[in-house]
Amino acid sequence: MIQAHSLDKCYTLPGQSISVLKKVSLEVNEGEFVAIMGPSGTGKSTLLNILGCLDVADAGSYVLDQEIISTMDDGALADIRNRKVGIIFQSSCFVDYLNLPDNVAMPGFYSHPPCEHSRQRAIELLKQVGLGHRLTHLPSQLSGGESQRVAIARALFNHPRLLLADEPTGNLDRENSAEIVGLLKRLNTQGLTIVLITHDREIASAADKLYRMQDGELSSDSDD
Repeated sequence: MIQAHSLDKCYTLPGQSISVLKKVSLEVNEGEFVAIMGPSGTGKSTLLNILGCLDVADAGSYVLDQEIISTMDDGALADIRNRKVGIIFQSSCFVDYLNLPDNVAMPGFYSHPPCEHSRQRAIELLKQVGLGHRLTHLPSQLSGGESQRVAIARALFNHPRLLLADEPTGNLDRENSAEIVGLLKRLNTQGLTIVLITHDREIASAADKLYRMQDGELSSDSDD
């Protein structure tokens, strides 16, 4: 599913260049649940953005589902994101005046399915994440755990083959965190490939495989 080799990424600021990723290599098989753990500022989110086709590496190669991502232009990257990748961001970024089904259906605007099909798909996903009783609610009427469930439903809207989650439990208490991780594990058992970014060892332990990121370098937990 994922073959990333020797990825480098630098950001240039006035008077300095900051190396964020240093020769990062990662392989994820189809159907795996992989966690990448490390403290803030070590390059985890940058790596996730590259894996999600939101950014590109300065050097190295990236192949996703047998497609060579590292050579694509912006239009091709957007197409891959729309067809193959679902992303759960740290911030939910909902449209406040839209109800939950309309928020979940937002990714459909890019693929233009029939309006009724979009709404039905959104309702089915909200029921799948346990929010079938919240269909008329607005984002402001949700708890933190409910908001993350909506974010997961939205990420699943376009039937992605890869789900990327950037600290999905970072702002939740232990009970809600456990519920979100349980939901991700259920999705994984249904065949969805998942890469989870976290700084929490307990959350990371839910994954099949664990990597650690430190100072822009990635290593397998089994290397310790």
